[in-house]
Amino acid sequence: MPRSADLSFWLRLIFGIAVFTSAFLLFQVQLLLGKFLLPWFGGTSAIWATCLLFFQVLLLGGYIYAHQIASAFRPSLQGKAHLAFLAVTSLWLVVAFYFWSSPVLPGPSWKPAPGAAPILGILGLLLISVGLPFLLLSSTGPLLQSWYAHLGLRNGRKSPYFLYALSNVGSLLGLLSYPFLLEPTFRLKIQSWIWGGGFVVFAVSCAFCAWWMRRSRGERAHPVEEDLSPAEGISEAPRRRWLWFLLPMAASIMLLATTNLLTQDVAPIPLLWVLPLCAYLLSFVFTFHGPWYKRAIFHPLFAITAALAVTSLFRGTEMKVVSQVVIFLSILFAACMVCHGEVARIKPPARYLTSFYLMLSAGGAVGGVFVAIIAPTIFPAYWEFQLGLWLTAALLLVVLFLDRSSWLYDSKPDLLIPAGFITLTLMLPKYLARARLIVIPENLRAPYDIALGLMICVCVWLAFTGGPNWARRRKFRWSEATLGTSFVLLSAALSLQPGEHDPHLHRLHRERNFYGAVAVYEVWDEAMLSSFYELLHGRIVHGDQAKRNRKIPGSYYGEGSGAGLALLTNPQRNLGPMRVGAIGLGIGTLAAYSRPGDIYRFYEINPTVIRIAKGERGYFTYLSDAAAHIEVVLGDARLSLEDEAARHNFQNFDVLVVDAFNGDSIPVHLLTREAMGLYLSHLRGPDSVIVVHATNVFVNLTPVVAALARSYGLKATLISSTIQAGLFQPSVFILLTRGDSLEAP
Repeated sequence: MPRSADLSFWLRLIFGIAVFTSAFLLFQVQLLLGKFLLPWFGGTSAIWATCLLFFQVLLLGGYIYAHQIASAFRPSLQGKAHLAFLAVTSLWLVVAFYFWSSPVLPGPSWKPAPGAAPILGILGLLLISVGLPFLLLSSTGPLLQSWYAHLGLRNGRKSPYFLYALSNVGSLLGLLSYPFLLEPTFRLKIQSWIWGGGFVVFAVSCAFCAWWMRRSRGERAHPVEEDLSPAEGISEAPRRRWLWFLLPMAASIMLLATTNLLTQDVAPIPLLWVLPLCAYLLSFVFTFHGPWYKRAIFHPLFAITAALAVTSLFRGTEMKVVSQVVIFLSILFAACMVCHGEVARIKPPARYLTSFYLMLSAGGAVGGVFVAIIAPTIFPAYWEFQLGLWLTAALLLVVLFLDRSSWLYDSKPDLLIPAGFITLTLMLPKYLARARLIVIPENLRAPYDIALGLMICVCVWLAFTGGPNWARRRKFRWSEATLGTSFVLLSAALSLQPGEHDPHLHRLHRERNFYGAVAVYEVWDEAMLSSFYELLHGRIVHGDQAKRNRKIPGSYYGEGSGAGLALLTNPQRNLGPMRVGAIGLGIGTLAAYSRPGDIYRFYEINPTVIRIAKGERGYFTYLSDAAAHIEVVLGDARLSLEDEAARHNFQNFDVLVVDAFNGDSIPVHLLTREAMGLYLSHLRGPDSVIVVHATNVFVNLTPVVAALARSYGLKATLISSTIQAGLFQPSVFILLTRGDSLEAP
């Protein structure tokens, strides 16, 4: 029906506001709930992966809902149905606010018991707290785009896909505003109130859109008679719907796997959640709005960043954390640009819009299920990043072979492609040699440098001239040979495992669960004469024990370490039995300092670590050899200590060792003002000591601990050891006390 230009402008504006605010709130609530749940489930990186799984599954649910009502109901009924859904969700938020004093954050009574099943607990809490609102917000984007197409609001040739790009901009702003504005400025409860205010804005604009759609007299949405596939698209999209699913699935696997890699060794904090998500969403913005995706740019970029990522995996903790973050974010962005760019090239006409988004979200959800649930069950280590990278490369290979218009079938192949591949391959040994991972023989260095220099010159020449015409013939298959060789080399590199061929390391056992991957190695000295057992959590050493002198405290806990001195010099040691607490078990090395009558109480969240430390398979015997009475409490330490305090069961520790920060996803909730107050409440007296193990190759925790000491008026002593030989590792400990016990000679 005819309408004025002014009316169309205001309708487009309201539609834009509804789509933008829904995406903004959708992603901001993910960070809000993730931050809220961290201290309830141990502060591990797997918490965020589980949250992402939940949000991706509900996103799929929202898209199913949008697809069903858009295809099964006539326009007026669609508006009525969505108005009803909006009313029910708004009522739910009001009821939640009444009982919880927050629209989305559950009250303290919902806090899980220590040792409760983490995945089911997280999913259950998310469903109760934000299930309905998230389902509504996730359905808004595709549904309103379908309404937009039906109501004839397109300005000229502007397709409803511009709303998709607008929703991704809203998502980005929602992500970036949280760690840089909301999190540092407001408490969690106030953050939830602000989110609730934003939901009111969304509800009003969405209700208006639904009301306007309800007024429509059409029997069904009219298909938009334009083909939205780009001019260089490979074919009519419905013929290759499986790519709508597989490409987003690969991108989703890369997103979650990259996030796991970044948060394993640093901390599961919103900033390190936001950066991968931003790279992921930017790829949607660039590929679905405007001609940003160019194969000539992003295919070489994917190849280069993949080579850097493989190199970073081999270097491990030797590489600086900033370099790792940059490299892994770069490969994530390049992989997502390839996956989403190829999907955008085959996006369908508007009549297939909701089914298209349904397939995209289904692929994303399956990728999330794989990383969060399947991978920890079937893989003994973190292999999903390698698998995601390989899958992306394999799908790119398939897409290029299916697309007869791709550069793979160019009648005059670009010689820069094989030349650049050879040059990149030659550059890798030089980088690996500089990183001291390999050694180039002296007699080969000069020929190698000459060959590399010549190839660089050839690449420059080909970039300017294109090369001789006789060589640029299809029959030579330069592109196919380069692509196939690259894929084979990438597959071989990803199948290798760093350190597995080191003669001084012999892996004896490894397994993985929700809390991470652990492995036990037998480590031999240079002469291969003596060895010791070593426990690794991810890539970080969590304990060493000699095979012969089993009672010597090793790794970070030698007699000259901060932990050793705190235990050996504590005044209570001369007065009678000691009560010692430890947050984090490792292999139980601290028990080597125990005496008859002492009580050593360990808090450990990972049941696999407890089994290994208690002597499973016979690798470690500190606990079984201990003279003291040993207690091991399964569950998050902070929740366990809070539960004990609530029951007035204060532990009266003479020494409390907080040992959870030397790598593998730092549980930051154990190092807050509230946590420090809790630790102090469990000490025996003023001479009792809190020992913070601050050894970390990625994060400097000393300023954080110093600030906590000042806020509570504690005396702090820094004790560091640089010894790294055989059984012993460098260590940094910070000892905190209210009394004068640290000043004793």
